Amino acid sequence: MALSQQPDMDADRLTRTDRAILDTLKAGRGGDDPWGIATKGYLVDETEFSRNSVYQRLEVLEGHGHVRLIHEPTRLFAFVDDPREGGDSND
Repeated sequence: MALSQQPDMDADRLTRTDRAILDTLKAGRGGDDPWGIATKGYLVDETEFSRNSVYQRLEVLEGHGHVRLIHEPTRLFAFVDDPREGGDSND
């Protein structure tokens, strides 16, 4: 099934890996340090899930608009929103 044909991703459809990725991207939110961006490698290190699992779930999260690739050479991703919060959380 193509990603565009999949049902919308909501909180009930998140995997443990999805939750860990989103939590890692959101770490530091509300503080003085920048938050919401990380490379694939950093997400693998921080979540302790396998490289393949993190890479696959980043593609799914990106396809559903929850993360966005902002720098191709480094595979740097940015947090967009969290389906657990029911809307755009980047305000």
